[in-house]
Amino acid sequence: MNIDREIKVFNITINLCRIIIFVPLFLMQIATVKSQGFDFKGQFSAWGTLNRSNNDWDVNSGIRYIPQFNYSYSLSENDLLNTEVLFNAFYKTNYFSDDYAFKFYRAILRYTTRQTEIQLGLQKINFGPAQLLRPLMWFDRTDPRDPLKLTDGVYALRYKYSFLDNSLLWLWCLFDNTDTKGYELCPTANNIPEFGGRIQSFVADGEIAATFHTRKVDAMLFEYRENRYALDGRWDIGIGVWFESVLQQNISDFEIYKWNRMTTFGADYTIPEGNGIYIMAEHMITTFSNSILNSDKNSQISAMMMTYSIGVLDNLTLQEYYDWKNKNLYQYFQLQRTYDNFTINAALFHYPENGGNLFLTSKTAPVSGYGLQLTLTYNY
Repeated sequence: MNIDREIKVFNITINLCRIIIFVPLFLMQIATVKSQGFDFKGQFSAWGTLNRSNNDWDVNSGIRYIPQFNYSYSLSENDLLNTEVLFNAFYKTNYFSDDYAFKFYRAILRYTTRQTEIQLGLQKINFGPAQLLRPLMWFDRTDPRDPLKLTDGVYALRYKYSFLDNSLLWLWCLFDNTDTKGYELCPTANNIPEFGGRIQSFVADGEIAATFHTRKVDAMLFEYRENRYALDGRWDIGIGVWFESVLQQNISDFEIYKWNRMTTFGADYTIPEGNGIYIMAEHMITTFSNSILNSDKNSQISAMMMTYSIGVLDNLTLQEYYDWKNKNLYQYFQLQRTYDNFTINAALFHYPENGGNLFLTSKTAPVSGYGLQLTLTYNY
């Protein structure tokens, strides 16, 4: 067993060396492209996690490189055509198994005018004022604990129109997205597009928006129609207050809940002490029922975040979550130091052993146990 483990560690080391050698050679090739008028930038990151869960220690580490290519062409004074392409190259291991890939992260063709924007391709679509507990996390899976805020995109055609009073209209069509996204448990039926839209308007001291989305769900043994209706708003009344509320209708003849509801209320305030202590709290209620007015099954989660800047370079962040049904407390503490292009994130976390249900959407951090994580990021 020791020989097998040593061979495994040796192979992992060889793979890491190959990537380290490849990166500078790739950058040299990109320098030639950049000289031809293309804008190029990127992000290189490395991380390591030590986690103890179920009486066992787990060590994870990896490196990631995200190069970004941009090219813009002015059609007229107000009309602009540009492309944006990002790749995601990563290698990660727990020293027993490893995973690596080189894939598209974003691939966008964008056309903008004075009041419109049309965006086609693999892109990120997100909206809503909530930060930690997001009922409107429909198309992304951004983890609030992730210092890089990485999330897979969706293939879509998105249209945005800005009215003269600063109101916004969004329309979108999603296609060929075979993986689940957001809180989805089942993927969209193959070759059937999804549609939706959002209207956002400014009101006294804030804004309010209504959103709709529909798709055909593939539940393996059967398919059904899913409609989502949402309302959200944010206001500044001395403190910031907001809400997000989603009503999901499942139209099916099979035995599933016909209605799902998710509602978050939130508020934030900066205490004027020292460099300012930012405090934010949110509470989310989730219900499942066969009647729109009833609640056959429900859960509640509260979340709190505090941030404080220590001088110019350092920033402290504390996140806490409480699951009222399972009586679980989750704690996450992060120290971030930022230079011009280099960032160091050191985090401590303590989650319950049965706490995996809260972070179902996470792909970037442990969901149970306790430990520490170090992330190094270089942007250029």
